[in-house]
Amino acid sequence: MAPAPAFVLHIRRSIAVVLTTASLAGAARAGDTTTLPSVDFKGLLDLRGVISSDTQSAEDGGLGKTRYGADGDGDRRGLGQVGQAALLIEPRFTWDLSGVVMLNAAQGQRTLVDVTEAYLQYKPAPTGAWGVSGRTGVFFPPISLENTGLAWTSPYTITPSAINSWVGQELRTIGGEATVSHRSADLEIAGTAAIYGYNDPAGTLLAWRGWSFDDRITGLFDHLKLPPIRITRPTGILYDQGPYDRPFHEIDGRVGYYANLTLDYAGYGKLSVMRYDNRADNRAYGDDQWAWSTAFWSFGLSTRLGDGIDLLAQGMTGTTSLITTPIGPIVDANFRSAYALISKAWNSQRVSFRVDWFDTKDRDVFPDDNNENGYALTLAYILRPKPKQRLTVEFLYVDSHRPERQYLSLPINARETQFQVSYRFFL
Repeated sequence: MAPAPAFVLHIRRSIAVVLTTASLAGAARAGDTTTLPSVDFKGLLDLRGVISSDTQSAEDGGLGKTRYGADGDGDRRGLGQVGQAALLIEPRFTWDLSGVVMLNAAQGQRTLVDVTEAYLQYKPAPTGAWGVSGRTGVFFPPISLENTGLAWTSPYTITPSAINSWVGQELRTIGGEATVSHRSADLEIAGTAAIYGYNDPAGTLLAWRGWSFDDRITGLFDHLKLPPIRITRPTGILYDQGPYDRPFHEIDGRVGYYANLTLDYAGYGKLSVMRYDNRADNRAYGDDQWAWSTAFWSFGLSTRLGDGIDLLAQGMTGTTSLITTPIGPIVDANFRSAYALISKAWNSQRVSFRVDWFDTKDRDVFPDDNNENGYALTLAYILRPKPKQRLTVEFLYVDSHRPERQYLSLPINARETQFQVSYRFFL
């Protein structure tokens, strides 16, 4: 494996500083939130009841589209689930310098507790029309319009869109990010740029498992099961691929980047566009993982239609490939997805409806078939019986077409349903 870039070593040291200082700051706080340094703690516990189709779920290495379903033995999972337990440690060192450490636990995770975010953030108060900020460490790239709640959860539904399900599982910024913004009377324009490493396998899930709808976010040390498709079986051309995806892994020593532009017009809404490219060497291999050259555009719109009605819309289009040979890439796929969500809030209640569409086109000449297309409908009702509690009832329907299923003796077309009840307690 290639040696880690110098900036990655800096990130590792930054994470260690955050973790250590958070502990020290907590001891120094002594209950006085106005004294710096200080530390705040936030958290949630999410308990689930689930009724789902008996398709083998993506979490169990199948080609199902939902988080819950049948396991490898054909047994349905669901009742008595712990959807998520998260703890956020937020140290503040000065008024401008702070940190975030997010610890997460969920059923299906490789370790009992994992780290999903750990970063330092510099954000001075603007003194005029211009503002600057930056962060370094491990954090989610600013793609999702949905996952704006505590611990990267959604205030609208339990399950995020296909786009943000993938972001939560295979994308993480392990590097540095800087933002410059300018605010006038009604318009704020912000530009963000970042460089990162340790994201070479991004694209593995989209090609070999396909789009899915799953709210379990991946930690830094987690593994994601892969379906036993033809190309990765012992007789396949990529037999040396492990039976899992390690999404936060450095293979080729190259640095990726993203650039994001947002326009926020008061009273109208917010537009965003991002270019993301992990710049991976798609010939590189290490530790049972291949590097995937993955790049995409993301476009987003969020606005309020009045009287507590929110509208979100997002689209993504990109490519992913691995191993360019004289006769062409072994895997070469175009992927696309889009959703529209409308949500109405009143008093302590909210109802949301989302429509998703997804598509992958396989362009390589090898016999594995990564083509798929489909759509999904999500309906969610939220009630807050108490200030620090939330009850959510959600129904998800996914209709998908994936030819590769026939080689696992499965129907090419799948119609899956998932009914969930979530009760969250907030710290």
